[in-house]
Amino acid sequence: MHGGVATTPARRSSRGGRHASRFPPVAAVPVAALGVAAAVAVAGAEAYWLCVPVTVIAGAVTRARGAAALLTGFAVVAAATPAFLDPGLGSLPPAILAVAVPGLSAAIARLVRERLEAGQAALHELALLDPLTGLCNRRALDDRLAYEVARHRRHGRTFALMMIDLDDFKSISERFGHSGGDELLGDVGLALRAAVREQDTVARLGGDEFCVLAPETDRAEARRLEERLRPAVRRATGGFKDLSGSVGYAVFPEDGASAAAMMAAADVAQAEDKRRARDESARAPARAAA
Repeated sequence: MHGGVATTPARRSSRGGRHASRFPPVAAVPVAALGVAAAVAVAGAEAYWLCVPVTVIAGAVTRARGAAALLTGFAVVAAATPAFLDPGLGSLPPAILAVAVPGLSAAIARLVRERLEAGQAALHELALLDPLTGLCNRRALDDRLAYEVARHRRHGRTFALMMIDLDDFKSISERFGHSGGDELLGDVGLALRAAVREQDTVARLGGDEFCVLAPETDRAEARRLEERLRPAVRRATGGFKDLSGSVGYAVFPEDGASAAAMMAAADVAQAEDKRRARDESARAPARAAA
């Protein structure tokens, strides 16, 4: 994952498990091929074409093209063998048709399956992205956060969760409308992605709230990351001198031992940072007058 492009653990594991479970097991293909051979031996060579649905199954259930070709070849040979050995069962179809029809059937079945899986993967990916900024959305962040909690707990390591909230963003929307506010949020998302590491996840939680999940990060590293994020937000909002970002972070497991606890701790830290900034802003005129 780079800077918030969603490739969650659940997304990756679905390739090997969730999609595959929707198709019959590969072992069904040789069993069905032997059944076709038995049908040819009993009913005659006309039953040879029963191998076509078997080859369709071969194209649908196998993930490797070589395996699909091997199973298709097995089905063709098994279906043709009884009639080949016993001419009394009738004539087999012409060799080119006997091979081409089952082979093309398997290839088409495989192509359709790959297209369907690609479409499902694209829809899943879209479901994990924020359409405005292209960052991870809350659902993707929740998946990633749960995964990192389990992984870091298992290995006894620390990670950081950063909350970023834009200050006085409402006034920008009121002055420039939703389109201006949306453009600014997109700029902030780009700035945050540029400020984090390759392995970090940047997400937009909604509104003007953003989050950075930084694996393998201790408290000192979290502080340095915070020091990079603040100027990144200021640069992205450089046209609006009063707009900055409040940043707070929590470190696992000291500040929270679960995903919910980490979110709550980081949110509290961000709120405290916003309160300190407001207090400092309120005290500034008094100091200037003095």
